[in-house]
Amino acid sequence: MALSLQRYTWSDESNRFAQFLKQRISKEKERSMLIAIEKIDHLPENLIIEILSRLSVKDLLQFKSVCKSWYAIISSPNFVSKHLNNYYNNNNDWRGCLLVQYYVTHAELQLFELLVDDETPRVLADEVLYSMPMYSSYICGPCDGLYYVYQYDSSGRALWNPAINEFKTLPKIICKPNLPSEFSYAPSEVYGFGVDPVTGDYKVVVLKGYWNDNDDSDLKHPVSVLVYSLRTNSWRHCGDLAKAYDLESNKCYIYVNGCCYWFGSLDYSSEVIISFDMGNDVFKEIDVPDYAQPSSKCLAVYDDSLAFLTLDDTEKKFDVWIWSEGCWTKKFTVGPFPDVRSPVGHWKCNRLLLECEDGKLVLFDPDTEEMKDLAFQKDKWCEGVFAYMESLVSIKNKNEAGQQTEEN
Repeated sequence: MALSLQRYTWSDESNRFAQFLKQRISKEKERSMLIAIEKIDHLPENLIIEILSRLSVKDLLQFKSVCKSWYAIISSPNFVSKHLNNYYNNNNDWRGCLLVQYYVTHAELQLFELLVDDETPRVLADEVLYSMPMYSSYICGPCDGLYYVYQYDSSGRALWNPAINEFKTLPKIICKPNLPSEFSYAPSEVYGFGVDPVTGDYKVVVLKGYWNDNDDSDLKHPVSVLVYSLRTNSWRHCGDLAKAYDLESNKCYIYVNGCCYWFGSLDYSSEVIISFDMGNDVFKEIDVPDYAQPSSKCLAVYDDSLAFLTLDDTEKKFDVWIWSEGCWTKKFTVGPFPDVRSPVGHWKCNRLLLECEDGKLVLFDPDTEEMKDLAFQKDKWCEGVFAYMESLVSIKNKNEAGQQTEEN
């Protein structure tokens, strides 16, 4: 189910006309491509590779059927890596796509796909992804176009590349070795997803607390650390955290310089941030900045660094803190924003996503200090906002890829 503008419907005359124009442009583009293919095919291979690496995933999937040599080029790991770098560093498309998660009931989560005009900016169209391979599940990503998908009741976990329609169910999570029979894992968990910067292996890290079923006290036990490796397709137990932290799930994708981060506390006080290094499986504890309390808060990414976003619940002023060289620096304070409820994450060009009291999503540009209404509103609490990223990165091994080809 590759995400695509073609999946949207348009209600009024102007939108139908806009859709007609887009289809016309698309047909002209396809015809131009056919002409271009005839010319490109006579170029040196290294130049062909350079041109192809700047095209969209949708185009490349079509071009795989042009000839055997193009299929080999587009399928090669070197080209996949080159496309990741070239397409996103040189793509000036005015459109963007956001995946927004909302809590409906205990048994249902909804994931919306928003097509955003990056110049205005505003939401042009939206759709609930009922057809996603694991409906009513949380997502985490993108890491090179891949997403970790987690069923709300722990019944399933998977990796997903929606651009090339690949979905890989993960094996059942392991238990802590030698865990006594009277102990069991808590149903809730927090998780992260990223790539090992040393080996290039994609990893999922799950943090789960556990308890003694025969103990009526409120005694907490340390949180278990469980890591999945795509390369080995297996889970392993990486020990326990030093303390029994209460950790919060991130509302946006927090993977910075090879590390994942979570906000947490001890006994609902003594707030901390926990980091996990994907390269060496090492956890660290980071103190939070000295921010105004009480505040709504979340972690995000700003200037390619870990950021701590806070909204003072009383004065409604918005602060952005940056973690750099082992200390926190307040980047700026703006506001008051009386209509804003809480920060929810980040997007392109250091712009920040905020949720209003009435459920509207707004985009704040720190450079201009402008607040833009994205024209998208829900009467539910936003559980997360994630960018959409296309890539050719495969999560299937050769046998799985062959089986999927036969099924399709």
